[in-house]
Amino acid sequence: MIKFKKSVFQISAVLLCLVFMFKFPDTVTSGVTEGLKVCFYIILPSLFPFMVLSTYIIKSNLFQFAYKFLTPVSKFLFRQPACAVPVIIMSMIGGFPVGIKMIGNLLRENSITQKQAQRLCIFCMNGGPAFIITAVGVNMLGSAKAGVIMFVSLCLSSLIIGIFTRFLGDKDELKELTRSPNTLVSLSSAVSDALQTVLGICAWVVIFSAITNCLKICIENESVYTAVSSFLEVTNGCVILAGKMPIPVITAIIGFGGICVHCQVLSELKECGVKYSHFFVCRVLNGAIAAFISYLLLLVFPIEIDVFASAQNMTVATFSVSLPAFFTFAIMCIIMILDIDRKKKVW
Repeated sequence: MIKFKKSVFQISAVLLCLVFMFKFPDTVTSGVTEGLKVCFYIILPSLFPFMVLSTYIIKSNLFQFAYKFLTPVSKFLFRQPACAVPVIIMSMIGGFPVGIKMIGNLLRENSITQKQAQRLCIFCMNGGPAFIITAVGVNMLGSAKAGVIMFVSLCLSSLIIGIFTRFLGDKDELKELTRSPNTLVSLSSAVSDALQTVLGICAWVVIFSAITNCLKICIENESVYTAVSSFLEVTNGCVILAGKMPIPVITAIIGFGGICVHCQVLSELKECGVKYSHFFVCRVLNGAIAAFISYLLLLVFPIEIDVFASAQNMTVATFSVSLPAFFTFAIMCIIMILDIDRKKKVW
């Protein structure tokens, strides 16, 4: 009976999508176009370099020399092996799916156990500073200070949840990576894997852009449309809420992440054995804690935001976040060159 109801729901959803595509082709096309613009101007310049770097860190075991120093800290705070520390750091500066993707890579490389991967998935998914501080803080709210407060709040929320995860489940054996793979092979594999991952992310962004554009026709009530859009897609939600809702509310929306971002990591969650219902609850909890922290920070560092901020006129420069990408690739190239054994013939 449950399977039958599930099938009816899926068939109904597909038929509804077909009706919209044939009845409102201009609306669907406009949504897809906007999604492609987001992918080309924002996701590819900002996210792709971080995906390459994060994948390369896992595959090359770049920070193995520091594991003996990181192990006590990682074990004490999170009950995780030292190889999880780069994942935790990159999840805070690389953008939403980077942390979860790195966890999947660690599990496939047999560097962590499945239980460790499950606990990492609970808190290693955050918006990066390029999105929170620059896009939301500066461009949408007109205040870099607001962006910094939101970013700090979200990072602290993730760390608090991460510390509490050390008490979940049985004690895991802390595994450490001992292999030393070839740098060129690792870099080549990292680029191809990152490209495949980013293309998948772009596909979800385009789909949800079309969906949210169609919702404008279905939902006439502005408040309901705002709530649904924020629930489905975090960027669009922040654009709508900027200047209309308090900063803690926007922080909560970013902490939750949106269903679009959740869909981008479903394959990794399944591979790690994480139930989506548990992941969903943890994202809600993360948003609530981050909102509370931002509320406390705003009491100490008050900010005045115009009721009608510049969200409607928000523009994102094509290369506004490419400077970190340049330095990232430059550092990777230097590491690769230094690691090549000059005594061996390349060809």
